[in-house]
Amino acid sequence: MTITNLAELLSESQSDFVVYDLGRRVQAIDADTFSAICAQQRPYPYPLQDHAWFAVVFWPQRTAEQPEPFLWFLKMPLDERGLLNHAAQQEFMTHVIAMLGQQITGALSDEQEQQLQQSAYLFTPSEAKRAAVHAQLTARWQRPPSRYYQAAQSELLQPTAEGWQQLGIQGIHDVAARLHDDAATATAIAENFAQYPEPLQNALAEALEHTAAPQTMKEQLLAGVTSNSSQVRLNSLRALAGLASDATLQQHLAQRIPVATADELVIIVARLWPALCGDLMEAYLLRCAELNNSALFAGIVRDILRLPDTRIFALGLVQRNDLPTPLYKAWQQFIGAQ
Repeated sequence: MTITNLAELLSESQSDFVVYDLGRRVQAIDADTFSAICAQQRPYPYPLQDHAWFAVVFWPQRTAEQPEPFLWFLKMPLDERGLLNHAAQQEFMTHVIAMLGQQITGALSDEQEQQLQQSAYLFTPSEAKRAAVHAQLTARWQRPPSRYYQAAQSELLQPTAEGWQQLGIQGIHDVAARLHDDAATATAIAENFAQYPEPLQNALAEALEHTAAPQTMKEQLLAGVTSNSSQVRLNSLRALAGLASDATLQQHLAQRIPVATADELVIIVARLWPALCGDLMEAYLLRCAELNNSALFAGIVRDILRLPDTRIFALGLVQRNDLPTPLYKAWQQFIGAQ
């Protein structure tokens, strides 16, 4: 059989695998969806900077115990249709097969490891995204969390004046990934989120944006969306990223968007874009236009048009004849500059 894409390479090497998106949020991509993306049967759903960003975790099939997996952090270009670039897949696979053959789960020598890392399609994610991947994998496989977990859990349960300074990022992500099974910590975070020291609140929001917050936390985080504190508003939006399709969240966004700041608008399109797939799109783009920042408007619109989920709503909206004047003018300026 001729191997034509990454999903086929993994399957033909007799590997089991899981895949996560690493572009916008760290979230799992099921095997059928990944196969369709690799075969160019559907566009990549979470494009960022015209690339797909993957964490591909794989291991040999038919082993008695779960072995230590192999991990590729892959950055693959997309074509003008939003499809995974076929030539890039071929180039990466040729590079891998030349070193390892089709049995890609074999042990690598130091020299082979160095050669593999020279691939233009491998990248090093941020520390926070690496922590999110590790936390989600250990939770998924019911393995123990990292050694940083206990300290992070204790500090989030009962905040102290300076204890947050000793916490490891991995521990915070481990806690976030396990909140659905830890009602006490989820309740404590909900009650204390707005009062945590800013560095801890920032790190926690960054961890929560890669999860779907438990329902027990939703009410307090939603209250943060309309807080008087800009820091709390931004971090609450990030922490709610996994609930972007929630109707109650969309109601809160409908109240906030007409007065949203530029930073809030950027967070919404970057992390909460599913919320824009409907009636909120007009209010959102109108607010972007009202800020009279052509660079901001252009950047946000380009991002919306790259995302398959939001593109259709935006294009349907701007073709109307009754657009609000600020939005009409901003859109005309945008298309005139393209």
